[in-house]
Amino acid sequence: WYFPNLVMPYRGLLETVAYAHSMICDLFTALGVGGDIPEGIRLWLMLQKETQKWDATPHFVDAVMTVLSGGEKTLATKVVVMESEFTLPFEEISPAGNGFSVERKFYKSVDGGLKELREGDEVRVGDKIVARYEVWSQENRSFVRICAPREASLRPVNQLSGHIGWWLRPFGGFSPQGYRDVRMDRTYYYFNAWPEEKTVLTEEFFVTQAGGFAAPALTVESLYAPHYRANTGCGVLESLK
Repeated sequence: WYFPNLVMPYRGLLETVAYAHSMICDLFTALGVGGDIPEGIRLWLMLQKETQKWDATPHFVDAVMTVLSGGEKTLATKVVVMESEFTLPFEEISPAGNGFSVERKFYKSVDGGLKELREGDEVRVGDKIVARYEVWSQENRSFVRICAPREASLRPVNQLSGHIGWWLRPFGGFSPQGYRDVRMDRTYYYFNAWPEEKTVLTEEFFVTQAGGFAAPALTVESLYAPHYRANTGCGVLESLK
């Protein structure tokens, strides 16, 4: 059980959400109302602890005590993580995810606007391309990394690593604060806190080479709980001289 309107700053500031839910859970328990709702809140708090770094503050002590005061069914709940790793050719990689989903789209500036590029569309050397990374997360999470490999025909407009976030993107809205690490063949994004639901990042490139190019799948991963991750498929970007 989760009450999204209980508190709403930063789409759910982590410690405030946990503290508020622990208080309402304790209230339901003390009044003997709510049926299975108090146990459902305790399960939700356990899920938050799995994917977030909680500091030793009174807010989190209250949340932990709320969970420990639950019934046998709640306290007997266990999380089982199964992991498998295998290698596939680019063309056989399909989008997949657990607790996350991610999609990458390319746009080209046309007549003062942005036109989405589809599979097989061609661009020319010198064109400016905007990549849009659409990430959906089931929960608020701590320590999230996005790895965005790029085609060999693309060079970032901004090649300096540094702080990002809290400014308007080309598609509107704001991105969470994080660090952008530009490498030779990919860009890493690191975030201490990642909000639930949909968030969009954008990156601008210049087309520098002609030909057909493919890159490894873009991935998003919760480093605090790596079984929550997602990847895109792999496409081919065609460019002309």
